[in-house]
Amino acid sequence: MNGISVPTQEELGRRIAEARSDCGMTQADLAASVGLERTALVRVEAGERKVSAAELVALAEVMDRPIDWFFTDSPAAVMSRRRDPAVGGFSRRLDLALERAARDVAFLLKRGILAPAERVVHKIPGTYEEAEGLAHWARREAGWPDGPLHDLQTFAERLGLLGFSLALGADAASVEVDSLGVAVVNGTTGPGRRRYSLAHELGHHLVGDAYEPAARLTGTESESMLNAFAACLLMPRPAVTGVWNEFSGTSKRRATIAVAARFSVSWTAACNHLRSLNLIDSRTRDALVEDKLVKGELFEFGERYVVELDPPSIPQQYASSVIAAYRRTRLTSARAVELLHDTLAETDLPEPDRTAGSEY
Repeated sequence: MNGISVPTQEELGRRIAEARSDCGMTQADLAASVGLERTALVRVEAGERKVSAAELVALAEVMDRPIDWFFTDSPAAVMSRRRDPAVGGFSRRLDLALERAARDVAFLLKRGILAPAERVVHKIPGTYEEAEGLAHWARREAGWPDGPLHDLQTFAERLGLLGFSLALGADAASVEVDSLGVAVVNGTTGPGRRRYSLAHELGHHLVGDAYEPAARLTGTESESMLNAFAACLLMPRPAVTGVWNEFSGTSKRRATIAVAARFSVSWTAACNHLRSLNLIDSRTRDALVEDKLVKGELFEFGERYVVELDPPSIPQQYASSVIAAYRRTRLTSARAVELLHDTLAETDLPEPDRTAGSEY
């Protein structure tokens, strides 16, 4: 546990009790799961009994927490989000995944393994035109052309948002960790949906309100504008218009298929955006949305999605920084794999430089 501050016995007991409460488990349930007497767990949570290393490992596994969760505080934004009653609508798996990713980023920032980012905070768009303008600025700032935006994870990372695609029970959420944003999206949804979710979280990052649970649950105007930002970012007007005109001599359905496939967005997102660009009317949009796209049409048409964000998927530069730190023996192999969210095994790691001692 090098590099991890050790709390008092009372503090460790409080954190165990907090994790148990988050899981919705009784003391009897948790004690039985790890082979302890209930009275022993009661004393542990009260800070009256020490916890052995083996017991703590078992408790952490049952409650789905990394060991370091019991020894270090989470970033302030995560703690604020956890305490906010509005967050109750999110899934526990999403909350835990976001907390873990944020804690990992904070750990790497503190040790200089990740570098802070320069922030430019924009105002929340008030109109569709402003949302489109913010999307145009983001592309220009990231040095990305107006065509299809494949590798959205790298794009977001250039703008200071680290996006993780994991197997979750809800769409997405994000928080700020110092100057960096941290987002997790549900990688088990369709590729178009998870790309849209990450683009939406990037919008929150750019306007400086990544942690805003109430707004997301009530569907405010700001959420609508950030949806517009996500659509404009993934499907820039000039590029979409070009694809639409390319198929103008065919059917509107075929042209819509081309837009959905080439820009790797969901069928509904493509239909809605074409309506926003006034390339189709509301009646046509509604008819297209109702008549869902099937995979065979893509094959028939000779188009296919570029699949991104298959879970688990982590940001490229983030991963590179972790591997570089491992190479310099600043991280143990176990810690490196943990920080990489098990996207590889210890046997997949390159050989470290053995001339320096490991820190963590």
